[in-house]
Amino acid sequence: MKRLVVFIGILLFVAFSYMALTDKFPSGYHADNPTAKEVLSNNPNADIFQLDNLVYSNASDREWIEAKEYTKGEMIGEVKKRTTKTWLYQNFYASQLPVGTKIYSGDEEGYQKGDAPGLVLVEYNNELLVYQALIEG
Repeated sequence: MKRLVVFIGILLFVAFSYMALTDKFPSGYHADNPTAKEVLSNNPNADIFQLDNLVYSNASDREWIEAKEYTKGEMIGEVKKRTTKTWLYQNFYASQLPVGTKIYSGDEEGYQKGDAPGLVLVEYNNELLVYQALIEG
């Protein structure tokens, strides 16, 4: 019995260590920024994706976005999975964009992994869409 308790303790320690090191905690264990689970539970049709553990939302129809012309910067990556299932929602997962959709930095903002920009551009159906990071504060 004592071995079982020790084994379960070690198993839990390893599991939580893995989640902490890979940023794969279930939602609820996060900073103040909204998670994909929170966004999609409030609006199941939200057009979002995740990059550097930040959720980005399609902002192309906002007036202040339409007032500016954007050009693509460097390619950041591509959508890896299209899903609205939010358990372990990962970077490059999207709720509406199809797999393979290319994600770019804005013309004024470069990109370094781990340093997510405030705005990114997505090329979809020969149109450039603007996505804004959902950051609290």
